[in-house]
Amino acid sequence: MRLIDWIERCIRGIGVTTAWLTVVSIAAYGALQMLDRKLQLGVSSYLPDLSTSLLFILIFLTFGYTYLCDGHVRVDVLRRHWSARRIAWIELIGGLFVLLPLAGILTYYGWDGLMRTTKYAETQLWAQRIAGVIGPILLALAGVIVALRNIAFLVGKRAQGAPEQSGGLHNGE
Repeated sequence: MRLIDWIERCIRGIGVTTAWLTVVSIAAYGALQMLDRKLQLGVSSYLPDLSTSLLFILIFLTFGYTYLCDGHVRVDVLRRHWSARRIAWIELIGGLFVLLPLAGILTYYGWDGLMRTTKYAETQLWAQRIAGVIGPILLALAGVIVALRNIAFLVGKRAQGAPEQSGGLHNGE
């Protein structure tokens, strides 16, 4: 479990660092765009593309972090009445049969895009393509962590299922 905890810390670290760097940069570029409109510095044509690239990088590199923090979108109308064991089973099945294949497909096509970028590209396109490969890998690792923790919960070696929720739906009810 130490390896799993270490991988989780890495995913969380990458997610938080990426979020801070990209959000602050996007805000700075937004302010620079406003200044450019007033002062006519001539840099406005580059800034929207850069902001879009940073947003793409933010989204892809925080997939795994969001999943580990249970921050993804769910419909909890039925789920709030389910037992922790049922939720763990659903998370386990969904992770193995939906999340991991999806992460594999995204990684495959991300890698293909990255390899096509080697022929030509600007730096920001390289950054997008690298995020398009690394992000799904981080998501897959997060899915494996959640699956292993749910297995441990279902066999009685863990007090609660994963991903851990702050609302308490998954705390051994």
